[in-house]
Order: sequence, then C-alpha cells, then structure tokens
Amino acid sequence: MNIGADLLMGLGIVLLIVGGLGFLRFSDTYSRLQATGVGDLGGALLLIIGLSLRAPLGWELGVLGLLGVLLLFTTPVATHAIAKGAFLRRHSTGEDER
Repeated sequence: MNIGADLLMGLGIVLLIVGGLGFLRFSDTYSRLQATGVGDLGGALLLIIGLSLRAPLGWELGVLGLLGVLLLFTTPVATHAIAKGAFLRRHSTGEDER
C-alpha cells in the first residue's frame, strides 16, 4: 500500500512540475490556463489520493477528502474566471500575432 501511495504522490508532483513548466513555456493566456489548470488539479488530486492512502482512518482522512472536493469545485471556477477576464479584455490568442 505504501508503494502505491508513494507512486501516486510522485506522479502528482511530476504533474505539478509539468503544469508549472507549461505555464512558463506557452505564450498566450489560454494555453497557459490549460496547462496550469490540468496540471494543478490533476497533480494536487493525485497527491491528495496518495496522502489519503497513507493516512490512518481518522479525521485526517476526512480533511483530505474535503480538500479534494474543494479543489474539484474551485479550480475550474477560478480558471473560468481568469479566462473570462482575458476574453473581456481582448487578450490575443497567439494566432493574431502570426
């Protein structure tokens, strides 16, 4: 069980790093949002699942579950709010510059 938890936590950390690198690599706002949104949510959830496999049956497991549900609802809302703000301010998509 500990090997599976460590594997999930390691995969989550790798996904978080890839999302951060995607934010630095891409030039336009919408591609950055896609990279960070998927990378952060997927990486954080894998990390939380790995931590919950290592946690004893108690209040820690409940807190991790609540944190996972909170991330599932707030991350897409925040990403949508940033994308809507970028759209309303007419940020370029990168295709306009070609």
